[in-house]
Amino acid sequence: MAKQRRSDRNPFRIHGVASGDAFADRRDEVARLETALTDPGAKLMMYGPRRMGKTSALLRALESVRRDGGHALFADLSTASSAADASNRILGAAGAALGRSLRDFITDLVSKLKLSVSLTADPATGLILPGLDLQARDWDAERQRQTIGDVLDALNAMARKRKICIGIALDEFQEIRRFGGEEIEWQLRGAMQRHHHLAYVLSGSQEHLIERMTASAGAFYKMVDKMRFGPIPPGELAAWIDRRFRASGAESDAGRDIVDMAGPRTRDIMQLARVCHDRKRGAERLGTDDVTDAMREIVAEEHDLYHSVWRGLTALQQNVLRAVAAAASGLTSRDVLRAYALGSSGAVIHAVRALTKAGILQRADAAPDHPRSAPTGYRFDSPFFHAWVWWNTLADLGPAFAERVRENPFTYRTK
Repeated sequence: MAKQRRSDRNPFRIHGVASGDAFADRRDEVARLETALTDPGAKLMMYGPRRMGKTSALLRALESVRRDGGHALFADLSTASSAADASNRILGAAGAALGRSLRDFITDLVSKLKLSVSLTADPATGLILPGLDLQARDWDAERQRQTIGDVLDALNAMARKRKICIGIALDEFQEIRRFGGEEIEWQLRGAMQRHHHLAYVLSGSQEHLIERMTASAGAFYKMVDKMRFGPIPPGELAAWIDRRFRASGAESDAGRDIVDMAGPRTRDIMQLARVCHDRKRGAERLGTDDVTDAMREIVAEEHDLYHSVWRGLTALQQNVLRAVAAAASGLTSRDVLRAYALGSSGAVIHAVRALTKAGILQRADAAPDHPRSAPTGYRFDSPFFHAWVWWNTLADLGPAFAERVRENPFTYRTK
């Protein structure tokens, strides 16, 4: 049998949004998103950690809805600094998504808006995109909050007139609390309750904020269906990775090693798989040692960034990270406090809170599907920063740690 020709194209995508055959199977999640985006009056809250693939799944669902003749738009709120910014994101997304499929969309929308809008031609597509007049960003907070409701009211009125359903996907939805406080949440609840021709998918990555919004005292309590977007089952994703390697002409049984070292977040796993693919061009079967070497390459490329982060931490915070990387028991246990020079339990708790708030650490129970044990009760947000701390800072603790530094940090303490 002739040897399969190796493709020069890397089958693992990490930049932008994964699409086509680069998208790891999320069949059930995408199907549920499609249903929510086409069901008038539906309200679905999708939440899960960053780098898990939520945006890719959401955009895949929108693509399917449009391909089937439906109407849906996607607005990313992650960079919005005010309610006016969020309104502009929704207006721009509506113009880009609906302007091609709905005749006289702009005229119809503008006629229903209570706001003064400007119309600008997109030089790339030629579409006319609506947006709030520039002075809207200087309006007081209450007036700005009202703009979002007005924009959504206008879209609902237009959908009612045309007897269609418009699906609205708002990514990083929890950001509305940052610039609008709880007031904007309650205003949006009121608006969404009267929108019977719109379907909402609200996506967020800050789970504690999403939980607060949907708790008994929150604005969206018992108003939205909830869908947690967790990790792809490790075995399923490992098999998919090995199939992708074989399809590109490379033999591999290292899919599970890749998932275990970089998991549980899909993007981190794809990044490690991508480097493994590039390193093994023209080589034989991919194995565990190759995955470790690929991990070292990623860590080396990010050395300057991680070193800068490290130097910005206090000595106690640095020692806490060493302990999370290598300690075999809780951070406040007597042996760990002494071995890693952590001082008092109170000081450790304060340092951990700061590291968690900075997004460097996370509680172990915040990632229940993580494949590795976490005896300290905490994990690194990034597996690559974890590896950098292991390989670059444990030697500071003396010769007793020299052997550990040479090991793979992800096989040292595995369930």
